[in-house]
Amino acid sequence: MTHMRSNTTSRTLTVVLSETDWRALRAVEPDAVGWLQQRIRERIGDPEADKKPAASPRPSSNPAGWGDDVY
Repeated sequence: MTHMRSNTTSRTLTVVLSETDWRALRAVEPDAVGWLQQRIRERIGDPEADKKPAASPRPSSNPAGWGDDVY
């Protein structure tokens, strides 16, 4: 995907998780998407990885834990 006004191409990943696995991940890592992005940066040796904090987790306003994800 190329963002408007950008010459940089980005990619989208889809990870298939059961609802049980998703809830378990969110229980230990409220910002699962930011956490995964950070792990990817660390794995590829991005020198900026330490300078790019994952997004701050927000307390869930939804007891089910869905619908309030920040991307």
